[in-house]
Amino acid sequence: MKIDVLGTKYNLRRVNYNQDEFMRKMNYGGYCDNNTKEIVILNLRSTPDWAEAQEEVIQRMEKCTIRHELVHAFLNESGLQWNSFAPDRAWAKNEEMVDWFAIQFPKMYEAFRLAGGI
Repeated sequence: MKIDVLGTKYNLRRVNYNQDEFMRKMNYGGYCDNNTKEIVILNLRSTPDWAEAQEEVIQRMEKCTIRHELVHAFLNESGLQWNSFAPDRAWAKNEEMVDWFAIQFPKMYEAFRLAGGI
């Protein structure tokens, strides 16, 4: 699936546990590759740790991971991927901040919508 991120097309794809060596090695649930313009999401059902999880829980986690990786893509395409004086601690790569946006966005969207801001 192609997703438009500020005019750049990102390919969003899902992989099973053993289909992506980088994801398996890093123990990621997903990642955004700025070089290939690709967002890769792990099919949690394919992992031993999530094999017994309820479908609703898996869907919620995968949707949050998609939002998380899209936040990275938007920061990248805004030219902010390394926007910091300390490249090893670049604020735009801060996982806690990206998580915050990914987790809170649905609530923010609803508040914006109800307030007539969208």
